[in-house]
Amino acid sequence: MAVAHVNMSPTAAFAVATSSFSCSSCYVCRNWKGDLRRGEGQRHSVVLGLGEGSGIGISICAGVSRVFGKRSCFNVRRWVLNATDTRRLLDNAPPRTTTASTTVNIPLTCYQLLGVHDRAEKDEIVKSVMHWKSAELEEGYTMDAVVSRQELLMDVRDKLLFEPEYAGNVREKIPPKSSLQIPWAWLPGALCLLQEVGEEKLVLNIGQAALQNPDAKPYIHDLLLCMALAECAIAKSSFEKNKVSIGFEALARAQCLLRSKTSLGKLALLSQIEESLEELAPACTMELLGMPHSPENAERRLGAIAALHELLRQGLDVESSCRVQDWPCFLSQALNRLMAKEMVDLLPWDDLALARKNKKSLESQNQRIVIDFNCFFVALMAHVALGFSSKQTELIKKAKIICECLMASENADLKFEEAFCLFLLGQVYFPFLSFFSIYNVF
Repeated sequence: MAVAHVNMSPTAAFAVATSSFSCSSCYVCRNWKGDLRRGEGQRHSVVLGLGEGSGIGISICAGVSRVFGKRSCFNVRRWVLNATDTRRLLDNAPPRTTTASTTVNIPLTCYQLLGVHDRAEKDEIVKSVMHWKSAELEEGYTMDAVVSRQELLMDVRDKLLFEPEYAGNVREKIPPKSSLQIPWAWLPGALCLLQEVGEEKLVLNIGQAALQNPDAKPYIHDLLLCMALAECAIAKSSFEKNKVSIGFEALARAQCLLRSKTSLGKLALLSQIEESLEELAPACTMELLGMPHSPENAERRLGAIAALHELLRQGLDVESSCRVQDWPCFLSQALNRLMAKEMVDLLPWDDLALARKNKKSLESQNQRIVIDFNCFFVALMAHVALGFSSKQTELIKKAKIICECLMASENADLKFEEAFCLFLLGQVYFPFLSFFSIYNVF
């Protein structure tokens, strides 16, 4: 099975998370570096290098609890019995072996795998190993990953207790060995441990580099699950810091990871992530639209506008449902954060205004719930402003249509706005507006 690698930008993350949650690409870690080296003879190892870290801001409670809630109560033995059998999931996968003929070098210390300080005493190391051996695992790992995790724990314990090269020496200022050479079959167990001890960036960087290597093919299920859980942990940390957009993007990447492998698509975690994304989309959209207008925020802003458009499409669709609770408040705040051109391009305002005139239609009634008079008036002014500044008579004509429809459907007094549109179109003359003629607007 080949895993696609496409750069997942913030705009793509929004497109994935808001367009009925469909995804055709999987995660790609930004700025990763992979270094493949072959030794002499039949033995060879792969060195997985780490890329430079990249920065991956409303309080959020709804939805997040589904993904980060309390783990279900079960013991490890019962869980192991229900673990997924990889041999039934991978198509044409080569037989797994744990021999040292093919190994992988991972750039970390044994201490990092256990989540302890490099000055930890031997009794602390033993306690840590026993703790992780009996720890509950997340749902979805294969039996092979469970076994490799246990074997790796024993190997790390022995290295720290009996091999000074890996333990280092604080008194003599000898640092512990900063790389581990393990069989490929142990890599899922290593990433599982790293995710458990909170080394999310290491999980993502090592996992991404490993996926580039053909030797990782039999372990893709577990590698992708480790990376998805790491993204969920990043999302949880971001939500706790009220950084909604960053957490949203991390959840969207986790969604793509899980969807890139058929066997992972059956996990309850995926449906929980999708429901959380749906609930968080309005808050994330609002946060991104409020960011300063700068080149570094341009791509995220495009994603937020696309998300806003999708939310509006769902809200205006009679047969769809949307998680926005207070549409007039939400849309009013969103429009206040848009430029005139962004507002004009957001919706076919003139068509919506024409449909609004038929007060008895279901479409018109549903539209009034989503778009109130004030939002339509703001859109009307945006058409006038952009049409005047860019000398586009078509926009002024649309503004006139919106104005006429609002007067008919809302009984609003918009005679001045209508007259102004007529003047700009040259259909009426007002002496007190004659100063506009010096610009030769149209």
